[in-house]
Amino acid sequence: MSRAYRITVKETLDRELKGADEICTHLELLEVLPPEQMAELLKGELKGRGFEENADGVMTRKDGALTVTVDPCNGEVSVKSEVQENITLEAKREATGYDDIGPSSTGVRERVREQLKQDLEKKAEKETERLQTEATKALEQHLEELQPELSQVVNKVTRDALKQKAAQLGTITEIAEDAETGSLTIKVEV
Repeated sequence: MSRAYRITVKETLDRELKGADEICTHLELLEVLPPEQMAELLKGELKGRGFEENADGVMTRKDGALTVTVDPCNGEVSVKSEVQENITLEAKREATGYDDIGPSSTGVRERVREQLKQDLEKKAEKETERLQTEATKALEQHLEELQPELSQVVNKVTRDALKQKAAQLGTITEIAEDAETGSLTIKVEV
């Protein structure tokens, strides 16, 4: 006569999950002045907007999970969103074993444990996909806010460069700026 017994297996998965997304673009700066001077003007404007200069000369601003990086030498802009989360997933399963038929209780227990591990890995993958989606949404929202700011930076740097160039050409007699339309008129006496 065989005896049935119940085996209960419990598995836990602790993991740090990450989701990230990044987009790169390029600032369209006119080469009014030599590249070094344009880079210095760009650095100055970015510092005024909360960017910090790294050891390699790249300007960076962090805002929570978002990082904006601008290389003033070539105008390359990188916006990166990173989300991370520590999760603990648990699963419990019961199985029935028989002492005179089939594998021993150890074999049944290991087989159930492996199934639980696979189930937990699938759940972890779904959580990672969810974090990836969160990172992408955060990036999209931040880009909507960042694009006008970067346009303002480019316009300000271009205006400052034009004023410096005009001063190099001769004596500036009149400057007229219209903030609403973005027009700039510089009269220079050569």
